[in-house]
Amino acid sequence: MPFFSETTFQPKRQFRFLVNFSQVGDINFMCTDAAKPTYQLGAGTTHQVLNHKFKFPGIIEWQDISVSFIDAIEPNVGSKFYNMLLNAGYVQPETFNDLLSGVTKFSSTSAVGQVTIMQLDGGSVGPIPGADPGKAVAGVEPAQIIEEWTLHNTFISQVNFGSLSYGSEDLVKIETSLVYDYATYNGNSRPYFG
Repeated sequence: MPFFSETTFQPKRQFRFLVNFSQVGDINFMCTDAAKPTYQLGAGTTHQVLNHKFKFPGIIEWQDISVSFIDAIEPNVGSKFYNMLLNAGYVQPETFNDLLSGVTKFSSTSAVGQVTIMQLDGGSVGPIPGADPGKAVAGVEPAQIIEEWTLHNTFISQVNFGSLSYGSEDLVKIETSLVYDYATYNGNSRPYFG
């Protein structure tokens, strides 16, 4: 029996995802691409006993990820990310007193809030539970969150507000780089209620 003939097999698809920033508002539908979390285990140390070497793991470091959005007039995604910078403590250096304030980790993570990357299935169309089986009545089940990553203590290290060109009809794209301390994974399926 071929592997793909199994009706229960359902691969995860790259285009079924949402990214949510708790402090930014509802811009998750403006996201065009996002990297999932990545960690790297340091090489660690080696201990030699006579003519044998034993290796021990080092420190786990979570790598920065990039998330890109399209900009629009409403919602104005660019202004939301610029306001995040201001909420993180950035002050334009126009007076001497402006030089006395700065960006801190607490203010940066507070400005961004909780960041979650949700991977969805395609939902389903099928019989409504409890309906008369003799009648062809179908219902639509909402998409399920099949995988969710939560980034902890996230702040934005870089925002590229895009580029402009008379020779292009492309949408303006905003690219961000997110730094976080660690990520947690939740693989329990549950309905997505936007």
